[in-house]
Parts: sequence; C-alpha cells; structure tokens
Amino acid sequence: MKKPVKRILYGFLIFIGILVLLAGFVGFRFWYGSRDMTPAETQKLNDSVFVVKDKFVNAYFFKTNQGYVMVDAGVSEENFKAQIDKLGIQPAEVTTILLTHTDSDHIGAMGLFKSAKVYMHKDEEQMIDGQNGKFFFLRVHWKYSPYFLLNDRDTLNVGGLRIQIIHTPGHSPGSCCYLFNHEYLATGDNVAYKNGKFIHFPDFFNMDTPAQEAALKNLTELNTTPVILMAHHGIVQQKPSAVPIKN
Repeated sequence: MKKPVKRILYGFLIFIGILVLLAGFVGFRFWYGSRDMTPAETQKLNDSVFVVKDKFVNAYFFKTNQGYVMVDAGVSEENFKAQIDKLGIQPAEVTTILLTHTDSDHIGAMGLFKSAKVYMHKDEEQMIDGQNGKFFFLRVHWKYSPYFLLNDRDTLNVGGLRIQIIHTPGHSPGSCCYLFNHEYLATGDNVAYKNGKFIHFPDFFNMDTPAQEAALKNLTELNTTPVILMAHHGIVQQKPSAVPIKN
C-alpha cells in the first residue's frame, strides 16, 4: 500500500476512533445525569390537574372553564397522543401551552396542538431562531404555532387560572417556572429532587449551572408552594393544598 493511501487510512481510523470515544463519553454523561430521573406516571391528580408521562418526561394539564392549559409538550406526537387519550383530553381542547423551555423533549408533540396559544420567556427565543443551541450543535428551528413572549413575573389569567411566569435561567437562557394560583409550581428542568431535597438539574444538561443555582436561591416559591410539578422528577406535595391531590 502506498504511503499516501496509508496516511489517509490511518487518519480516517483515528477520526473514527475519536468519534467513538466522544459518543461513549456523551452517552455515559447522559446516563449518569439521567439515572435518577423519576417522572410520574400518567394520571389524574384531581378534577382539574392531570399529568402525562411521555417516556422520561412529564407534561401537565390544568382544566379551566375555557379548556386546558398545558405545561410543555413531551417527546413525540404518537406517544403523547396515546397518553392524553387515557385521560380523555383532546388536542383541540388545549387553548394555552406554557413552555418552560424549548428542548426537544419538551416540544416534541407541539404539532398536535395547532390552535393553542403558545407562551415562553422572551430569553428563550434565541433557542428557537437559530441564534443559540445546546452542546454547540443542537439548534431548534420553530415550526409550530405562533408564540408570545413573556417577561419575568408577568401574569396571565386563563379561564379562572392566575398564572405567573418566573424566570429561572441556567438550563437554558429562557428557562422558567409557572406558578398556578399559588398552589402549583411547574418547574420544567430547573429543579431536580434527590434524598428529599430540591437541587439544581444535572450539570450535563444545563447550559449554565451556576446561573441556575443562583436562580433557585431566589425561587422562594419552591419552599412555599403546596405542590411542585417537576419535568423529570415527579411530583412533591409539601403541605396540604386547597385542591388536594387524589391518586
């Protein structure tokens, strides 16, 4: 074999080896970061609050006198539709979608909800218009319903629900939580739960963990809200709620 050909072959093999090592490293970090995730099963919590499990992530539904408000949209349309069918929820009944952020496992079933109004924090827009992305190469290009941008502590009133957005950057620039009637706090990927304590989300999945830690220190609602609804770590009821959970 001629030397130039050998060099090309060796270079190619080295490149493949580097890719394999990188894939292995990323795979290990993903497993390590997700091994403690404990999403809740699809269920009716009470007459107005519902949880959907789509693979390894939860989405939440709030029933109002004008339809459903939904927090995040799971991984895939097919599985998400099968899960909401169990609860008797039809996509057309969802009037409002609140996104905690725009990672693919939180917007995967957005295509089912073509008539819903979509809201997110204004700093999250950079994650869906090509400006920014996770892991240097992941870019989300928005292809769903028109969306509306919110500022920190803005309040929405939807069908009798008072909803306040709380900006908690770190997982992504526009990551946020939503507070419903001071009874339920939907946290997305801003909070993990381990050994009875709320902690920051695993580093591997965050864009800026120190920023998330700082945001969580200021998130007093995490300690005062009766029910915490997390995306990957299930549900924590901290004290009796005015609308108790019925399992």
